[in-house]
Amino acid sequence: MKITSKVYIFLLIGVFMDKGDIERIQKEVQRAFDTHEAAAFAYVSSLADTLMDAPDKGIDLIVKTYNQALNDAYTNERGVNNRAFVQAMAGGPHEAVPWAVYNAVGTVYPYLDRKQKNRALGEILRILDTRNYAEVNGGNGVGHTTGIREPLLLSDIVIARWLYWPGLHDEEHLWKDKACFCDFQAETMDKEGMFYPTRVNSDFLVAYALLRKDFTPFGEEYAQAANPAFLERALKGIVAMRFAGAKGQSDVIKGTERLKELLPEIVHDRIEPLRQEGDWVDYKEFR
Repeated sequence: MKITSKVYIFLLIGVFMDKGDIERIQKEVQRAFDTHEAAAFAYVSSLADTLMDAPDKGIDLIVKTYNQALNDAYTNERGVNNRAFVQAMAGGPHEAVPWAVYNAVGTVYPYLDRKQKNRALGEILRILDTRNYAEVNGGNGVGHTTGIREPLLLSDIVIARWLYWPGLHDEEHLWKDKACFCDFQAETMDKEGMFYPTRVNSDFLVAYALLRKDFTPFGEEYAQAANPAFLERALKGIVAMRFAGAKGQSDVIKGTERLKELLPEIVHDRIEPLRQEGDWVDYKEFR
């Protein structure tokens, strides 16, 4: 994939990117294609390039890319397209294409302005809304939202469509039998504090579960070992889902108390600043 390597560029409209941002996106795009998602590389790598170089144009290509990749995947050597039949029998498409499309969007999503995020979210909802909600959240089959890595994208999807929340249990096998965080870390995390993409389907869901006291005892240690930029986005997504529907100060107080019950003390001081930012989707625009 060709990705520009200038030290300072306007990678996305209205957002000034530095070298660190560019390198992060390069790594995130590569992570998306290091695993089974490589099956969709031909189509989705082009989408990722366009989203980086011309985000508004790329957003317009999300649904088209999704359909083109699936049509190609389900067309046999005789040119017969079996997509409708296979999806009907299997309860939906193989996860490789949907996950690759969503994660291509996810690599640039943090750098989009709110208007662009809403447009990209709307295109993804156009895909998800054609499926049964149980298929989307993994209640039936592998799921769609179960494989979304980027916290800000998945949290916005869930704020707009609560039924698409996949829960935190799908990957509990990663930590369930671990006696200490060091064992989990050695198997699942790299030296930069990110999860190995071959081990984890959704970075956000695993991070959220690790941080929650009612899921694992590893919250404090994970928060210290996690990649700081990713941890900040994960916390931002958690805070967004908690407060997006708050209707008054009473809800804010209850929400804050609940997050402090669930999350390790080391991250408590981030709850209020992230709530004050309020940079999450307005669900009423998608109802």
